[in-house]
Amino acid sequence: MKSKTKNRLSENKIKELVRIHFGRECVTGEITELTGGMFNAIYRIERKNEKDAVILKVGVIPDATLLTYERDIMPVEVECYRMIREQTTVPVPEVLAYDFSKRYIESNYFFMTELKGEPFSKVMKKMGQENADRIREELAGYLYQIHGVKGKYFGYFTKDERRQYSTWKEAFFHMFRQILTDGREHRVKLPYARIMAALQRHDGSLEDVREPSLVEYDCHEGNIFVKKTGNSYTIEGILDFERAFWGDPIADFPTAFVFTDDIRKETAFLNAYLRVSGRNAYTETDAVKYQLYRMYILTIMAAETFRYGFLYGKLQGMWAKWQLRKCLRILGDW
Repeated sequence: MKSKTKNRLSENKIKELVRIHFGRECVTGEITELTGGMFNAIYRIERKNEKDAVILKVGVIPDATLLTYERDIMPVEVECYRMIREQTTVPVPEVLAYDFSKRYIESNYFFMTELKGEPFSKVMKKMGQENADRIREELAGYLYQIHGVKGKYFGYFTKDERRQYSTWKEAFFHMFRQILTDGREHRVKLPYARIMAALQRHDGSLEDVREPSLVEYDCHEGNIFVKKTGNSYTIEGILDFERAFWGDPIADFPTAFVFTDDIRKETAFLNAYLRVSGRNAYTETDAVKYQLYRMYILTIMAAETFRYGFLYGKLQGMWAKWQLRKCLRILGDW
C-alpha cells in the first residue's frame, strides 16, 4: 500500500542494520518489501546461515505529517510484545533487536521473528464458515488474555503524567478531542458538533470501567495470521500493537470487526468472549460503548486519509463518514 509515511530503505542500508544487530557473520539472502501495511515500511530478510527469515519494521519518515497519537508509537509495539510474551500465552512475534536512538537511520526500527502463515483476511473465505468461527472463538480467548494485562493509568502509553488519566472517561474524552482536532487541522469534513454531543450525552456509559486493560485497537483480520494444520486453520500470531492504549476491553471489538455495526451479529466471537471472561451478558451499556469506540476508529480512518493516494483516500474517507453517521443514528444523535 502506498503511503506518505513509509520510510523505505535501500538494500545496502538494510544489510548494514542486519550486520549491526546480528553480526558480520550473518549472511543475508533475498530482501523483500512487504507491501500490505499502510503506515510503516516492512521488510522480510532471509538469513542464509540460520536458514530462516526475520522481519524489519521501519518507523515513519522524518518530519512526516502524522496524527497526534501516532507520534513516536513504535516503542509502544515493542513494549506490548514484551508484556504479552511475559504475561500471556497469546502468540506474538519475538522482538530480536531494536533501536530508537536514530543513530543509524533517522527513524525508529526493530527486528522480529517471522510469522509464516497468511492473514486471516486472505484465507477466511476459502476456509469455510465453521473454521472461520473457530478462529473467531480462538481470537476471543486471546483478546481476553491481552485484556488481562493491566496498566497503572488510562490513555495512550506515555511518560507524561499529565496524560496518565485516573478514569477511563477522562482519558477517552481527551483521546477523542485530540483526533477531532486533528481532523479539523486536515480540513476533514465531519459532523464534529454531533460527534461531541453524542459523546457527552452517553458519557455515563464510560464510568463502569474500573481498571486500565491493555487494548490492542487494531486487531482486524489483516493483523491475525493463521496457519493450516491438517484440514483446518488456527491462529499463528497477532501483529501490530502501535495503536494500543490502556482502557476498556470492549474498545477492541469494533476494530476487530470494523465492518460490523453491532458486535452481537458476531455470535461466535461474542459468545466465546463472554464465556472465557465469565460475564453473564453483553449489556445495553456495552452496546452504547461499542458505538462510541466505533465512532473513534471511524474518525481516525477519516482523519488519516491525507497520507494515501487520491482514490484510496477518497474511498476510505467516504466509507468512514457514512459509517460515522450510522453510529450517530444508532445512538439517537442524528
